Amino acid sequence: MQGGDVILSRLAFAALVAGLGILAIAVVWAGSVYPGYDHARQFMSELGASGAVTGAEVSRWGFVPNGLLITVFSVLAAWILRRSALAVTACLLLAGNGIGMTGAGIYPCDFECSRSDPSAAALLHDLFGGLGYLNAIVGVGLAALWARQSEAPWLAPLGVGVLIVSLVGFYGVVAEVALMGLFQRAMEAALAVFMLALGWALVKGLRAARP
Repeated sequence: MQGGDVILSRLAFAALVAGLGILAIAVVWAGSVYPGYDHARQFMSELGASGAVTGAEVSRWGFVPNGLLITVFSVLAAWILRRSALAVTACLLLAGNGIGMTGAGIYPCDFECSRSDPSAAALLHDLFGGLGYLNAIVGVGLAALWARQSEAPWLAPLGVGVLIVSLVGFYGVVAEVALMGLFQRAMEAALAVFMLALGWALVKGLRAARP
């Protein structure tokens, strides 16, 4: 069983790295070919919006595979840490973030993510995206709480820092501040750092203690 968990931890980390890499490549590429796009002032979703020059590519080959791979990582992490209910709950919430990204890719926002007379797809996009972020924020908080008594206590302060950045970033997204794109990317980067740290800890042998 332990040997199986070692293999699963490596598969989980590979899925995570692939998912994050796909999203980064899609956003950087699309931003470079989208006329006048500003990463600091515009949402990533605008790159995958209906009618955008990069819409289909970013949504289908960026958001959806990223979400699926994040979900795979999180579910595998939950299984590896199955001896702790708190750790499993945290990982399943992180999986909710992956599901949210997948749904946001399947249901793109309207052109330029306009809020004027939104389509059904745009409403679903906001629902999936918002719930995904909330799941991730709570998941990181619970993971940090669990990590305090784990074999990788350094994940706890990292999780607290990521939680703070994510809360500020989420506020910037919801309030649509002038630099909302920067707020969103800060949140995405912070969440990615924590998941990479968790994934690496699993590869190095992090397991939940027996109850």
